[in-house]
Amino acid sequence: MFTNGYMNNTITIITPSLNQGQFIEQTINSVLSQEGDFFIDYIIADGGSTDGSVEIIKKYDELLKTKKYPVKCRGIEYRWWSKPDRGQSHAINQGFAIAKGDILAWINSDDYYMPDVFSLVARIYKKNPDTDLIYGDGCVVNESANKKKIATYSSVSLEKLLQGKCYIFQPSTFFSKKILNKVGPLDENLHYAMDYDLWIRIFKNGKTLYVPKTLSSFRIWEKSKSGSRQKKFLSDRKKIFKKYGGAVIDPESIQRIKKRMPFMNYINKKYPRLYGAFKKIFYIFINKINRLNKIS
Repeated sequence: MFTNGYMNNTITIITPSLNQGQFIEQTINSVLSQEGDFFIDYIIADGGSTDGSVEIIKKYDELLKTKKYPVKCRGIEYRWWSKPDRGQSHAINQGFAIAKGDILAWINSDDYYMPDVFSLVARIYKKNPDTDLIYGDGCVVNESANKKKIATYSSVSLEKLLQGKCYIFQPSTFFSKKILNKVGPLDENLHYAMDYDLWIRIFKNGKTLYVPKTLSSFRIWEKSKSGSRQKKFLSDRKKIFKKYGGAVIDPESIQRIKKRMPFMNYINKKYPRLYGAFKKIFYIFINKINRLNKIS
């Protein structure tokens, strides 16, 4: 047991899922195979899959019940359901409502954890009992789980989050039940950037800690939300910026526009000093607009 007065040495992981049968087994194994001195409370919130996902979920339920799965931690409670929900945020919130752990996280059914991550997280919380959220690096992979790049976000701050200048790697993030009770669950009106909204609330109200380790892999593929619905992500982010008095103009939108203007790269190569001066003036202007929005 932890000695800090409220941590109960249980990590609750929630996996929202809908028709991710080709990936969900890797996700489940990445949770159940974690090794260390902690308990795992695993909740799979399936939205009514029809592609074979439920059969895979049931298989691991049976393996655990018959003690045929090699449990490497102090114990695992495995809970699941398959029924329609109101979207990903609602599915995750249902899991939060019944979570038994004092350390919480969610991982989507096409992503997966690295080995020994829970042990690391448990040790960090034991040494830093007043920490509300810890976040680490992640690996971006393709459909076949081949590595594309390592994503690092070491210099995250509330100000940068509000300006849209930094991110947190969602599956590499763990937070306390205490802070979730304080700031509230996911906003169920957001379906794409609900994690961004939660991070802002936690950064405003709690203590955070960066871990320079790759904790998870995040899969981007043709049908994933992150890979196919960027416009909806940006729409959610704009709602969040407006809600908290953040950036009016999302820097990510600027980058998307820049990619559609190849002549800007030509100017940068041909006249780098002119390009640099224009870029500096442009961002001074954008930051001034964003500051005025924050004041108002």
